[in-house]
Amino acid sequence: MKYKAIGFDWGGVINGQPGTNFSEAAAKNLGISQNIFLDSYYKHNTKFNRGDISAEQLWKLVCKDLGQPNKQNTLLEMQKRYNADSLNNNVLALVDQLRQNGYKVGLLSNNTLENEAIMLKNGLDKHFDIMHISADTKLVKPDPKAFLFFAEALGVQINELIFIDDSIKSLSTAKQCGYTPILYESYNKLLKDLAVIGVI
Repeated sequence: MKYKAIGFDWGGVINGQPGTNFSEAAAKNLGISQNIFLDSYYKHNTKFNRGDISAEQLWKLVCKDLGQPNKQNTLLEMQKRYNADSLNNNVLALVDQLRQNGYKVGLLSNNTLENEAIMLKNGLDKHFDIMHISADTKLVKPDPKAFLFFAEALGVQINELIFIDDSIKSLSTAKQCGYTPILYESYNKLLKDLAVIGVI
């Protein structure tokens, strides 16, 4: 077996909509291009994902950068709506199936301690061998250290790991790290991508 472990992102894969849906809607609301929005968002979101700033502070910084401070609350509410607790049960069932088939499975999420507590309360940890949350580890994707630490915790070599994420940015260091990336766009596309590399 070439691959021994499969990692999953939380937001946009296990739960809620892919992140591109939010970034497109946010950019449209601000009347700017998606690239301009993402440049500002990624400039500040590492601090948020490490737990150094709140969501309110994140959007205050982004909106200040973009010259639209009056949009702070709008973006905060939009983010909450797009990240609402909405489990993708078919993806979670796939996690369980892969685990039954002998793969190690893990969750690696850029997320807050508050959201981690919700995940644990809902029993998400029962589906995974390990869960790494950035506010805990202080390692934020796409930092290669986050993936290397994740693979080590799963007990596999980095080239034995597949990682599934809805963010191109989060997967941007895959070649540098040595794991196999899969960009999540839909459940059916994910099944096809896993079939191509012989996982299912």
